[in-house]
Amino acid sequence: EWFPPSHMFNSDLNARLFDDWKGSSDNAYMNMAFVFGVDGVDRSPHNRLFPNHDRGSVVYDPAFNLASEASQRFFVDVCTQLEAVPCDAAACEDGKLVRANLKCVVRDLIDFYNAQHNLTATDQVSAIPSASFAGTVRDFFAAGGDEALGQQRIASYASNLGMNGEEPLAIEWAAITFRSSVSLPMTNKDSREIFDWVEDMTETLAESAPEGMKTLFQTDTQSSGEGWTWMDVEDALIQNLITGFTICFPVAFIVLVFATGNVVIAVFATASIAFIVGGVLGAAKAYYGWDLGIAESIAGVIVIGFSVDYTVHLGHMYKEGSGSREDKTRHALTYMGTTVVGGGLTTLCAGLVLFLCTLTFFTKMALLLVWTIILSIIYALFFFMPMCCLFGPEGTFGEVPSIPQLVNMALKSCKGGK
Repeated sequence: EWFPPSHMFNSDLNARLFDDWKGSSDNAYMNMAFVFGVDGVDRSPHNRLFPNHDRGSVVYDPAFNLASEASQRFFVDVCTQLEAVPCDAAACEDGKLVRANLKCVVRDLIDFYNAQHNLTATDQVSAIPSASFAGTVRDFFAAGGDEALGQQRIASYASNLGMNGEEPLAIEWAAITFRSSVSLPMTNKDSREIFDWVEDMTETLAESAPEGMKTLFQTDTQSSGEGWTWMDVEDALIQNLITGFTICFPVAFIVLVFATGNVVIAVFATASIAFIVGGVLGAAKAYYGWDLGIAESIAGVIVIGFSVDYTVHLGHMYKEGSGSREDKTRHALTYMGTTVVGGGLTTLCAGLVLFLCTLTFFTKMALLLVWTIILSIIYALFFFMPMCCLFGPEGTFGEVPSIPQLVNMALKSCKGGK
């Protein structure tokens, strides 16, 4: 949610949309569809550098034949199963997958055929004869010459039946649409759970489908910022976070090695950063119940940058000290401790200002920033420095040329060359 629960958008405005105006509380649930007859999308002309151009063309299943009586019976059977299938996933609110408005176009066509031919209950057919199927579809949408009813049916079933509009009439694809009991918005974990469950059910149905009905897939019909599309976006964010970790931690370690001039200090500092990142993301889950979303994925990488700051200053000052480990630790805390605490407090105050924002994204970032600064100071002073005091390098152990030393060596080399 972009706004806090107490904001008028989530309370008064939504109440008016759902109760006083033409909206409905059902709008908060995901619309889904089971589609037959689509074999895929030809992306061969698509260029990823120009995503809005030549996005591909639909490839229809040449074996798809809705006029087949076996195909019709299977289509109706899928409708019946969907209406009754239980759903115990966390995202399903009513214990069933289908909440309302399941539209089964083939069943409606069969009912129309039976009524059109005045068939009694004992004579009614369970599938339209193949030879009569195209004519029944035409009659259904012609609505006996009632133009208004015909247009209404065409608009109502536009998302359920794909007709080529040519002679002879051919059905290229068909879909079962419904409003599910899956409430929006969902966490990525809940989205993945219900998506995998529906995918498994779709695969099971496809295995038992007759020839021509095996190109069955499920999808949502939400806008791009909701449903399975948003789940894929969140999956990409999580993957990018993991990729960011695999890049940032080695880079941070290398930078720390040359900034402090000591491998051992760099190892202690990197361990501190890892604990800080784990602490921030753990606090987000443990105290606030947040799953890994946009703000958390962004913060996960930002935290590394904030965390390096305090340890690198203390580590560099430790190396500049002389004497025993205790003396070098005392030197680092004396000359850099107050600076680190002061820097942390100023950044902390900057984060506190974000709590004044209304959008939850910024208040989330405020909490993540505050946690990062607090944990960075704690780990820098009460983990990193104690590790240096107990196990820190003495003498030249673990030393490598630091960045200032490398610069001096380069300058001397240049002068010597002249």
